[in-house]
Amino acid sequence: MLLRSPIGLPGLFVLFVLLSASTLVSQEADRPLPAGEAAQTMQVPPDFQVELFAGEPAVQQPIGFCIDDRNRLWGAEAYAYPVHGTGKSDRIVILEDSDGDGRHDRRTLFYEGLNYVTGIEVGFGGVWVMSPPSMLFIPDRNADDIPDGPPQVILDGFGNHANAHNLANGFAWGPDGWLYGTHGRTNWSMIGRPGTAEADRQRFDGGVYRYHPVQHRWEAYADGTTNPWGIDWNDLGHAFICNCVNPHLFQVIQGAHYEPWRGRKSSQHAYQRIDTIADHLHYVGISDVRRGIGSADEDAAGGGHAHCGTIIYLGDALPAPYRNTLMTNNLHGRRINNDIPRRSGSGYIASHGPDLMRSQDPWFMGVTLAYGAAGEIYVSDWSDTGECHSVRNTQRQTGRIFRITYKQETIPRVDLARYSDDQLVEAQLHDNDWHVRHARRRLQERAASGADMRKVHRELHQMFLSQTAAPKRLRALWALHVTDGASDEWLTELLDDPEEAIRSWAITLLCEDHQPPTAALAAMLELAASGDSPLVRLSITSALQRMPLAKRWELVEALARRSEDASDQNLPLMLWYATEPLIDDDLARYVRLATKAEIPRLRINIARRIASSSLAEPGVPLLIDRISEKLIDAAVAANVLDGLLEGMRGRKLALPANWPDAYASFQTSDSGDVRSLATRVALALNDPGAIALLRRVAIDRQAAAVDRNQAIEALVARGAAGLDTDLLSLLDDPTVRRAAIRGLARYANETTAARLIAAYPKWEPIEQQDVLQTLASRATWASDLMAAIDDKQISARDLTAFTARQLRSLNNNQVSADLDRLWGKARPAGEDRQKQIASYKKWLTAELIATADTTRGRELFTKNCATCHKFFGSGGDIGPDITGAQRSNLDYLLENIVDPSAAVAKDYRMQVLQLIDGRVITGLVESSDDQSITIRTVNDRSTILRDDIDLQTESPVSIMPSGLLDPMTEADVRDLIGYLQQRHAVP
Repeated sequence: MLLRSPIGLPGLFVLFVLLSASTLVSQEADRPLPAGEAAQTMQVPPDFQVELFAGEPAVQQPIGFCIDDRNRLWGAEAYAYPVHGTGKSDRIVILEDSDGDGRHDRRTLFYEGLNYVTGIEVGFGGVWVMSPPSMLFIPDRNADDIPDGPPQVILDGFGNHANAHNLANGFAWGPDGWLYGTHGRTNWSMIGRPGTAEADRQRFDGGVYRYHPVQHRWEAYADGTTNPWGIDWNDLGHAFICNCVNPHLFQVIQGAHYEPWRGRKSSQHAYQRIDTIADHLHYVGISDVRRGIGSADEDAAGGGHAHCGTIIYLGDALPAPYRNTLMTNNLHGRRINNDIPRRSGSGYIASHGPDLMRSQDPWFMGVTLAYGAAGEIYVSDWSDTGECHSVRNTQRQTGRIFRITYKQETIPRVDLARYSDDQLVEAQLHDNDWHVRHARRRLQERAASGADMRKVHRELHQMFLSQTAAPKRLRALWALHVTDGASDEWLTELLDDPEEAIRSWAITLLCEDHQPPTAALAAMLELAASGDSPLVRLSITSALQRMPLAKRWELVEALARRSEDASDQNLPLMLWYATEPLIDDDLARYVRLATKAEIPRLRINIARRIASSSLAEPGVPLLIDRISEKLIDAAVAANVLDGLLEGMRGRKLALPANWPDAYASFQTSDSGDVRSLATRVALALNDPGAIALLRRVAIDRQAAAVDRNQAIEALVARGAAGLDTDLLSLLDDPTVRRAAIRGLARYANETTAARLIAAYPKWEPIEQQDVLQTLASRATWASDLMAAIDDKQISARDLTAFTARQLRSLNNNQVSADLDRLWGKARPAGEDRQKQIASYKKWLTAELIATADTTRGRELFTKNCATCHKFFGSGGDIGPDITGAQRSNLDYLLENIVDPSAAVAKDYRMQVLQLIDGRVITGLVESSDDQSITIRTVNDRSTILRDDIDLQTESPVSIMPSGLLDPMTEADVRDLIGYLQQRHAVP
């Protein structure tokens, strides 16, 4: 993949990439390179230079920085990290290069006394600081670099309760005049002005948010991703974020929901979430911040899975192919990745380009990126060895900021504060967007202060008319908007503009205040029904979420008829997000939309929403009537049945009066999907005929395996009476054995334990693990299991830490005592675990690990880990995919395996459900609502009615149990660790 240059860079750069990839050497990790040497040894393309702009002690712990109107860097220094509330040690410093030689020569301490700073931006007479739980503003109205007073708390309630680094962070000014920020998913927030009652606060679960500095409004902008850190916009004003963990790149659309979900209320009815735009990964399975970049394969891929800081380069200094490409720091790879977004449908796809920079310093950890007034690029270096998943901060005295230039000797000085209005308007045409953005914000500030902007507006309107390129016309449009010079009437006229980007932005700006004029709605309806631009339709779907429900219908119905959008990466889901709440406005119209829509995803989700709602009793019969009509297409009927089936999961609905006739009609369909789905829906409705049919399928050894397994799972989920007898009869059938074993857990059959224990030695290891989990679900069966282990019928070594914890969750004293005697006592966490980690490290030398039997290690991983973790494409998805984790770092592996609950996010805390039928289920709550809970266990997914739950408790520990290595021999531990450190999958 390195033999081609995706953005057309000279062949010499390709040669540079090849040479640098082959000459990388590991560095000692006990200290960083001297700051100057770190700059000199960075590998960049020909004619690029790297200079040390500032280094310790002038700058330390630079968690973020921004650039002011004089091209000075304002750095936020985070000494408190990683412990909240440890004092007022964080500070803000101003770094200036007054002679343009590439190195700062003036340093000003602006403010000291903050705690846990994570983001900074300047503007509107002061400094905006993110310092969870607060968003602060430090005024400096006269711009003398001396605060006018103490920090003002603008908003509070930003989460800082879960972990050190997955929280609200950096700021950036958007083209629309709002201050944008990114927000990690783990530390959810309850945001409001100081003193706001809890009930009146806005919950935000992570993603992108924004704050208007003039109107003083806070808004959630987009929901999801894991830990976004940095946002930027391209020439068309389309936003992008990097995500600290894989997947690493998203286009940000207002109102969108992004992967992952993790059961949050904020996207409960989103159902599906928009995926990454990246068509690639930056890792192949190994990375180590301490010992080097890793394998040649991973080096070529991009260096690792963790990213921080985002810019879309719109400067004027680098070669033209870099413009509109995205740059982000790769933490494990110690480099700056360069991704190339390209338009696709309504959005973008991004491909991997050659890295912009690679550091040879083993402590390099890039956090923030920005480009300056001359198009130069700045990158901050946290300079430490604790990678992104750790909570270490080993060296608070280190920190650097580097400057990357292309054929530049000096950087001219600039001061936009001295610009006249005319100069600020003229700056909107500058080839370097740094000038455009700073000048636009200056104009916005002057308008907000009450200055007369009539001449500015005339000049901007003339600029809009005289320019032909969409980006420069958009700059005039944005500047008019932020200075209150874009009237609704004029924006409505722009809906007829020949340029799709102009139409798109006109829609967005018209709907910013939630009430677009009638004429605009009419024009948008025409664009929705017959317009030729998916980008414009995307803006309409986004804007719909800001409109009152009653005003959405016609636009939704028009967009729903655009069948060509069914495969678009954004439009079906964005349309659904806007459609979902219409259920509360007009149920009958909602039902009709389910069958009239030409977008399958919309049909499925509408049916699902109806079936899972409090309106299911009237809504489901209406849907059944619609799809049982003779003229309804089979694909439409299948989609609606599919949605109904999903929506009824974990619910008990009365059998509708019109169902028997409809079911008979479905069974005459030429579509096998319709017949099959109808039968499963009938089962969910407790239709006696469907239950009998599925039981016949389940025991029919001539039927297709997939049909039989689905039949068993559906019958078990429904709790079909007497099914346990059928399941016991199927234990000798390998085709459905696993489904039968898991299903037996639902039924308190007196013979189950004896049957499973007797057959246990004959079955495959994965089937044996199902047996152990089933037996561990009830106290009486657990007693039989302990007896079987005591009698050597089952080996104690077959018990994993997961099963042991499940057995202890039964709270049966005898079972726990037997488990302690036969398998081992539960070790306490904390200090004892740290001693255990130290003990492992003493004998797990690199030489010993090199002797590991990796085939045996794979077997151990399959038994102990694969139910939850995906590795090289295989395994479960309860926990994170560990392919891209820092597996070659022994400290990292041992800390996460031995003591996984040391710093556990709430999303991964174990839930214990005690059911009224005697079962105990432990797992991770995948989703929940007022009627049911869907929980993932190590070998199953179950939807449990809340009426069937006797007690639900949340454990403070991770879903991953401690003690995973406790029952293993030293050879086992060696083999497992050796397998986990492999660069490629082991057959």
